[in-house]
Amino acid sequence: MVAAALLAGHIVPAAAQFPSLPVALPVPATSQPPLSSANRSGTEYSDLAEAGYVEEEFYLSGIGPAITAKGDVLFDAPYITRILVRRPADPSKFNGTVLIEPFSWFGERGAGWILTRDYLLRNGYAYVGYTLNVNKPAADPKFPPGDNGAEPDADAPDPNQLYTGIVNFDFMREFDYARYAPLGSYYDPERFRRGGAPDPFVPQSQAIGAQLALLLKSNLPDGPMGRVQVERVYVNSWAVTAQVWMDYLDQGRHQSWRMPDGRPLIDAYMTGKMAFGEVGGDVVRVPRKMPVDVPFVTIYSQSELMHDVLEEVELPSDTDYPMLRYYEVTGMPHIRMADLGTRHREFLADEVGKGDDPLCQTLYDEPVEVVAAALLDAMDKWVRTGEPMPKALRVVRDGDAVVRDAAGRNMVGGVRPPWIMVPSATYLTEQETNCGLVYDTKLALPADQLRKLYGSYRGYVKKFEAAKRTAIKQGYLLEADADKVQPIAKQSDF
Repeated sequence: MVAAALLAGHIVPAAAQFPSLPVALPVPATSQPPLSSANRSGTEYSDLAEAGYVEEEFYLSGIGPAITAKGDVLFDAPYITRILVRRPADPSKFNGTVLIEPFSWFGERGAGWILTRDYLLRNGYAYVGYTLNVNKPAADPKFPPGDNGAEPDADAPDPNQLYTGIVNFDFMREFDYARYAPLGSYYDPERFRRGGAPDPFVPQSQAIGAQLALLLKSNLPDGPMGRVQVERVYVNSWAVTAQVWMDYLDQGRHQSWRMPDGRPLIDAYMTGKMAFGEVGGDVVRVPRKMPVDVPFVTIYSQSELMHDVLEEVELPSDTDYPMLRYYEVTGMPHIRMADLGTRHREFLADEVGKGDDPLCQTLYDEPVEVVAAALLDAMDKWVRTGEPMPKALRVVRDGDAVVRDAAGRNMVGGVRPPWIMVPSATYLTEQETNCGLVYDTKLALPADQLRKLYGSYRGYVKKFEAAKRTAIKQGYLLEADADKVQPIAKQSDF
């Protein structure tokens, strides 16, 4: 209701225009499911048939502007990419909302899908993941200069060696040539630069996202959504490709690119686990051309918030106008094994010479997807009913350090899941442990400290269950997900 009232006023600029409409054509079937398919065993798997969903892949083609990191539109160019659509088979089960997400560079990972899929499937959402990529360049801008093709040092293995074979269209063609041979988009490292280096983000990224939203909301009879009628499109963009949507907002595309009737192309933006500006360019936490007619939500894990602590980045305040929320989730890592993309792996402690370091052994494996689901649910209510999302405290800083509590030595403030409210471990970040890992790690509390805190395992479980009820009241855990959150410590730990 709030968004509709704002739109009815003076929000739509006089110079607003709508992007070109792209074309979607079904991808011919091959001998295997698509890359990133939820029907394939792995981190992105879901039983779509049991949930009453279908999955379909389409080529998406069009002509879109190539835009620099500073926002200059240089020229239009053709592109062909792909989209992966998941929607209820029965149109009456569709809730009217599609979430769109650019797949991560690393193994075409659907990071937002992994974090919110259970919520999406049980609530009748549709999901569209899409590819933003280029052919493999001689020097890949996704990696620091000088690292491409270098032999890893025996004592300090180069993590980029794990990635060179799972990024770019070349990886997709090697995976399934018949499907992905036609894909292509513009790239020129000399004309498109970010932070003094070649821009790792596809110059047509903003156009592809906007054109996809236009196509979905146009509800064409032969469109990729079948017979379902799309009312809303939300961005659900996590990890490195979230920078694309920050650029989109920061450069004012939300205001200047609209539906033909003046409505916004995107009805809400959720971005997560990306320290904006870290991959070159400007460090901003709120778009300088912030939209006022739709929510903008950022979710940081401990890793990103620690980056901002060390850099002493100024944090924004939550506001209802514009519709801004900023969450720092304690006890959430940047990435888990459960989040990895196709053929994606990361080094473990023994592979980087830290096999004997107690700080580097235990990875986070907590069900952080329940927090993502609760925040997505709250954002949806804000759009549909005008009920504002909850506001959370920031993690407490002391200069370029965080303040940690006495009980579990965990960060003070922020969104605090049950495993932080009732801790059985200290949750650390790579910046603090210097383990040399992409993963963050935790250190279990000793048995004597657990007994001191809780008396017994039974006392611990009782407090943990109470913390779950608190999280539900705060809006950071849905009742439907409560059973997914189980005590982290075991009887034997006491």
